[in-house]
Amino acid sequence: MDLNKRNILLTLILMFVPFGIYSADLNIATIDPQKALLSTEIAKQEFEEMQNSKEWTEIAEELQAKETEAREIQERTQKEGPTMSDEEKQEAGKRFQSLVQDIEFLRKKLSDVQKQVVQLVQQQQAEKYQVIMSELIRAKGITLLLDGGQNSSLMYADESFDITQEVVDTMNQKEE
Repeated sequence: MDLNKRNILLTLILMFVPFGIYSADLNIATIDPQKALLSTEIAKQEFEEMQNSKEWTEIAEELQAKETEAREIQERTQKEGPTMSDEEKQEAGKRFQSLVQDIEFLRKKLSDVQKQVVQLVQQQQAEKYQVIMSELIRAKGITLLLDGGQNSSLMYADESFDITQEVVDTMNQKEE
């Protein structure tokens, strides 16, 4: 749904909401669930282990080498392009294209490894997260909790409503 349609729909909904809701005692909060889960000490440790793993290191080093080689080919063809033979230009172009494909593949591999770690952290922390969220909602008397993450449709919320860091701190404390 595009932004204009969403704004019109929101306006219409607000027009038809009973006026009693405006006088209701609302306690609103926002949270970025992804940030809350991935900012914990456990998540940081998992990511550190991932980056120190043999698999990650090998892929990252290979990626770095291929990116360096591609950059060198680019620089050489820019610098020596006018004096290069057609065959040399063609050979450099083929090698460069091959490197670009390898780079894309290696980046995807690193991304997949990272996604696996994210899933692992989410699975490990899900139950604790739910308990902490329930406790916080009850303790703070939150009547409306909005997702303030990157993919949410929340257009604006004052920082004072954000409980993400509080959830991270509580999860870290529960771990100790």
